[in-house]
Amino acid sequence: MRDSGLNPIQERVCNELRTIVGVEGVLTDQAEVDCASVDFWWITQHALLQGSCLPKPLAVVYPTSREEVVRIVALCNRHRLPLVPRGGGAGNCGGSTAISGAIVLDTKRMDKILELNEKSLTVRVQPGIIQKHLEEYLNARGYTMNHLPASFTTSTLGGFIGTNGSGILSSKYGKVSDMVHQIEVVLPSGKVFRSLPVRQHSTGPDYSRLFIGAEGTLGVVTEAVCKIYALPERRAFSTFLMPDLHMGIEGGRRVMQDGLQPCLMRLYDEKDTRHTLAREYGIEQEGCVLLLGFDGLERIVEVQSEIAAELLCKGGGRDLGEKPARNWWENRYKSYYPPNYLVGEPWMWDVMDTVAPYEKVETIYWGMRAVVEEGFSEVGAEFHAHFSHWYDWGTSFYPTFIVKHVPKDYAQSVQLYQRIVESCVQISIRNGGAMNEHHGVGVKLGRFMQEIYGEGFELAEAVKNGLDPMHIMNPGKLGLGEW
Repeated sequence: MRDSGLNPIQERVCNELRTIVGVEGVLTDQAEVDCASVDFWWITQHALLQGSCLPKPLAVVYPTSREEVVRIVALCNRHRLPLVPRGGGAGNCGGSTAISGAIVLDTKRMDKILELNEKSLTVRVQPGIIQKHLEEYLNARGYTMNHLPASFTTSTLGGFIGTNGSGILSSKYGKVSDMVHQIEVVLPSGKVFRSLPVRQHSTGPDYSRLFIGAEGTLGVVTEAVCKIYALPERRAFSTFLMPDLHMGIEGGRRVMQDGLQPCLMRLYDEKDTRHTLAREYGIEQEGCVLLLGFDGLERIVEVQSEIAAELLCKGGGRDLGEKPARNWWENRYKSYYPPNYLVGEPWMWDVMDTVAPYEKVETIYWGMRAVVEEGFSEVGAEFHAHFSHWYDWGTSFYPTFIVKHVPKDYAQSVQLYQRIVESCVQISIRNGGAMNEHHGVGVKLGRFMQEIYGEGFELAEAVKNGLDPMHIMNPGKLGLGEW
């Protein structure tokens, strides 16, 4: 469909794109470019609903192969056009939002499963496959990727690679960077990079790590080989009520550092226990609820569960049995969709996933909670959090703020949002944490990148300038260029 607002040069570009992917693979109508201008970031959603001007891409293009991506990248280089790779568009940091005049390269037609290797337990796929569809394919054949994030039903594998995502089973199976064995990327030059066909090696640096978490600023992922597992013989669950947050974190730390390898561990602060668990799962308790799961061979799972229960009960926990945790597992995605998902317009909200070593994480939690509830008490700001990605050195948590009395003036509301985010991020940076564990950086957090890396940010700029001298790849994300 031709947009009458295109000038002759823009129409020529769109015609060139149509010769690459076909007429049906290039969209320029208003509804499509509006969709490519927003993601799950509150700023873009608020701007759209308030009628504020959003950046408008020139076109949304849907390639089906590596060869088509190469030609699209070459076209953008030739015309000096920004190119924004996009998957499911479910990120909450503005990482895949377009800029005015950009070409949005939507990967969702690149959704093929190319090879299942049942000897080495890997699967080779294109990046546009929805994670749920990949998991369904694997489950039907007795396997799983064990990557089950909240946006499981809506996000693509390529999107998770772009942000180095974590799923709810990450405490045992790791992040996407632990799951991707080989990656293929179309570089800004149009040439193709393929990492070595093994995950571990000493054949120079592992250059594939440059592209995992790069949010499409260094190239377009066109293929990945991912680790898979046999479906577990057993998955066991248990629930514990911890008397306070400190004892909950200490219990989680002991479980991880004793090498018990839980696949699932989620600790809810007192407010999130009341906010989420009671309302949506019927777990009505005063204190901090910890949900725990183990999977694998039945005999090993039984021993792990028994030892963990002894450890947590000695640490002040009370065993609430299997039922609450299993109920959460069987309904784990209900929190993220209506009618249960209550965070949205007309409220202001954000989730700033934060990760830190164990000796730092409580300081960051209490600092963020104070800065939100005390620093923004005049607008009734609320704060709650849960901890759900655990390591033997530290843990990450989801600090969520909600403001129900949002200024009617658009500029004032955006300014308030920026102030709250800034206050929370600074608490993490100044107390030895990182500002992000897996949601990405995008535009929302890009302005903090230089601060958190210091002089080391020159390396990021050097890599960007070396690979993408024209700065066409996803400009303005990760603090690289203007948005």
